[in-house]
Amino acid sequence: MTDSTPPPTKNALLFVFISAFLGSLGISLAFPVLPFLVARYLTDQNQLAATIGWLTISYSLCSFFAAPVLGALSDRYGRRPILLFSLLGSAIGYLIFGWGGALWVLFLGRIIDGLTAGNFSALFGFLADTTRPEERGKYFGIMGAVFGSGFIIGPAVGGLASRISLETPFYIAAAVTLLNVVWGFFYLPESHKKENRAHIQFSQLNPLTQMVSLFQLPGIRLLLISGVLFMVPFVMMQTTLAVLIKDTLHWGPDQTSTVFIVVGVSDIVVQGLLLGWLIKMLKESGVALLGLSLSLLGMLGMALLPGHPSGWVLYLSVCSFAIGEGIFTASLGSLTSRAAGPKAQGRVQGGSQALNSLTQVFSPALAGQLYSRTGHASPFWSGAGMILLGALALASQLGIKGPETELVTPETAET
Repeated sequence: MTDSTPPPTKNALLFVFISAFLGSLGISLAFPVLPFLVARYLTDQNQLAATIGWLTISYSLCSFFAAPVLGALSDRYGRRPILLFSLLGSAIGYLIFGWGGALWVLFLGRIIDGLTAGNFSALFGFLADTTRPEERGKYFGIMGAVFGSGFIIGPAVGGLASRISLETPFYIAAAVTLLNVVWGFFYLPESHKKENRAHIQFSQLNPLTQMVSLFQLPGIRLLLISGVLFMVPFVMMQTTLAVLIKDTLHWGPDQTSTVFIVVGVSDIVVQGLLLGWLIKMLKESGVALLGLSLSLLGMLGMALLPGHPSGWVLYLSVCSFAIGEGIFTASLGSLTSRAAGPKAQGRVQGGSQALNSLTQVFSPALAGQLYSRTGHASPFWSGAGMILLGALALASQLGIKGPETELVTPETAET
């Protein structure tokens, strides 16, 4: 977006933020009940964490191949059709997952959702299209706060709906996502201008090619590495936290849901109210490093939980990690978006999502194996070490290239 471009309309922003809210609602609805639903189809309960990990892998692997394609298509044909297609795929995936009946049906639901995964990258692409670079940190922060509000309501609704049946939360997620598709079909405008549309080459549809090309760009190389070194422990925590709570504190779905409510409250307060002030005080680079530091403290606290099973230790650790994750993700997203030209937002967002998906292919399996074989604290100690390395990578990048560096793309190189 240039200075002469008008700001996004209220209706468009409302749809984007509600889509983010419904997306997080659909995800977080499942958190409190997922271990109990999966356990229904297992004969060996010791494989629960590993099976949940494989479910995550099935989604991530499909997303790894789909995200670059959807990102490139959004650069060529616009954000609107890709976003609606992705939301529809999520609704179908939730419906099949809730239908269940067998473990392979659960995997089918995750595969369909993964093959259409592109809604969040399309939402961030929409904001990048319609906001000025200096405003993106603020809007990304609002997006994170809205996303966090879904984490407040989602687990509460999931815990209450599980009293009807363990499948009910997934039916609710399918319904609200489908309603969002209908609303977007009638009210969502296209944000990607025709003059910024890019032609698609076959190589742009190859996730490996896209990731290699991104790592060849010095302006964002270490930003991506820092993001990966954070994403791996983040996914490991997501995979094993509910199981850790079940094993160490012996909580049920209702009590477990309160942990994810804390995550949502933290996101809303920090990203919705404090992030803009933090960026003014520390700039985006300083806020990103602060986020990694808080996440590191939270991960260390969760690593201590098996030896010191305490609800207070859990809540404080999760709160610290959630605050750190919120401000780091928003700041890193803004730094990366600033580095991308207007014609490459979809490719950069899609390539970044593919990279994140690739980490989610092996991270859940790694978490499950560490948790089952080397101790319940192992995924969290390992995650703390990775976050520390991510902070060092980010500090090195910011020492080499400032946050204002523009990503060199074929389009910008020609101009």
